[in-house]
Amino acid sequence: MIISECLTVYVLGKVQGVTCADMKVDTFFSEIVDFRLGQLSYSFFVDSRSRILIHPLLPRPDIYYKEPIFLDMESVEISSETSEVKQRMLRQVIKTAVY
Repeated sequence: MIISECLTVYVLGKVQGVTCADMKVDTFFSEIVDFRLGQLSYSFFVDSRSRILIHPLLPRPDIYYKEPIFLDMESVEISSETSEVKQRMLRQVIKTAVY
């Protein structure tokens, strides 16, 4: 399975084109799960509705037998800051968060 990410390229406010990158799901998964900022950190991936798509506590997405498992961010992340981070992400104030 392949993940494609595409972004519109703007120059002086005008659309100039589109750039895209493709990555195998297993490579993407490894990049997320293996990323560390010290011994006690980990990373996870959420969609635009704050559903966790990749998380160390979930099975690998490449071994799903039926449908993927979607959990809301607050059902897995119990930090006191999770709700605030989620709301900021939903408002698109931030796209990446470290807390």
